[in-house]
Amino acid sequence: MIDKNKIIYIIGIGGISLSALAIMLHEKGFIVYGSDITQSYITDDLVKKGIDIIIGHAPDFVKACDIVVYSSAVSEDDGDICLAKKINKTLMTRAELLGLISKEFYTISISGTHGKTTTTGMISSVFLFAKKSPCIHIGGILNNISSNVYIGKGDYLITEACEYKDSFLKLSNFFSVVLNIKPDHLDYFKNISNIFTSFQKFINNTKENGYVVLNNDDELCKKLKCENKIIYYGINLPSEVMAKNVTINKNGKYSFDIYLKNKKMLNIDLPCYGFHNIYNALACFCVCYYNKISLKDIKNGIENFKGIKRRFEYINEIDDKLIIHDYAHHPDEIIATIKCGRELKKDKLIVIFQPHTFSRTRDLYNEFIESLKLADEVWLLPIYPAREKPIKGISSYKLYSDLKEKGIKSFYLKDFEQCKNKILKYKQKNVLFEILGAGDIEHLADMLKNKKQ
Repeated sequence: MIDKNKIIYIIGIGGISLSALAIMLHEKGFIVYGSDITQSYITDDLVKKGIDIIIGHAPDFVKACDIVVYSSAVSEDDGDICLAKKINKTLMTRAELLGLISKEFYTISISGTHGKTTTTGMISSVFLFAKKSPCIHIGGILNNISSNVYIGKGDYLITEACEYKDSFLKLSNFFSVVLNIKPDHLDYFKNISNIFTSFQKFINNTKENGYVVLNNDDELCKKLKCENKIIYYGINLPSEVMAKNVTINKNGKYSFDIYLKNKKMLNIDLPCYGFHNIYNALACFCVCYYNKISLKDIKNGIENFKGIKRRFEYINEIDDKLIIHDYAHHPDEIIATIKCGRELKKDKLIVIFQPHTFSRTRDLYNEFIESLKLADEVWLLPIYPAREKPIKGISSYKLYSDLKEKGIKSFYLKDFEQCKNKILKYKQKNVLFEILGAGDIEHLADMLKNKKQ
């Protein structure tokens, strides 16, 4: 671990992961400084906790610190990073810092293209119910703790493991979970073969006496190989842990039985919407059961999981128009969120989508078209660029035009204000609006939270 006498400066401290790491270090007694390009509720919360933050560049922090930590979203030609190199400061990526922290714990790492945050939250909920006092590092706000981080007193670290730029290869795992492997982050990986190789390296990092948990229904997941004990779970193919007797309740949520080696272990009433969350609950069961948590605590922990902010999150109901917000920014996630919405039996489902990054929109363009076609209407907002510059010929307007050409009722909206007004003036009742995206589209959701009509 890092020497506690070292002063740490974090660039991009408002990010969901780095903010959690900042709190962990601060709680452990480190002096932590931070900067971010924008002020947010996250940076405000960090300031309240006693962490000094500057919005914009902070050369004085670079000069005062011993170690500069930055995320993959920060460019190598960032002014503070360039200064740190010039005056020979120690530079460390977010992944390297999390990797160092993981070595101090019995670490449970949850990876996969989709479902990481929700599954990490479910597992955390169970460990909290079982009074294991884990440390939790999660890529979203876990409603059970109203935070993205929890500093426990036990030996466990439950962490989300992000594959982007091979970040999760820095982790030291006792439990390595892979939920699914799909094409994403093709700006870095280039193709699905490289993505698979990265996940293979991830599970190869599992400690000698550790476990690997794999989704047996996922085509690429089940092809992973390793020397460790593998726990397979699934619904369709015969697996060590299985969901059986799946039913959907009147409230649109699922109930099912969990079987271990063909023996019924318990029944689960899912607290969250979506068939895909059955898989997440199965992965959760595998981790918790093999960590000797009682069946009672597993059931209570899963059924009392309060969800993640921005994951099929209820925003408001205005004049019989239900508004849901979800982080979905990949075609598979959009499909899953639309399927969740269909289970609510509304007369019409309208997707409001802000694409996330130009490269993802370009690389998965046809897949986005096919997933959005599942909605009754699509309203598109300009692409959220994140770390990227525009790519010629790639835009939300093009998506809108191509959807319209295929006969899908669609609209292009220039900003959140225009979109908010269109929702409020919408005449039809019994409609579901799904606000989707991983960028700043949450501001649109916030604009609608307390509205009445």
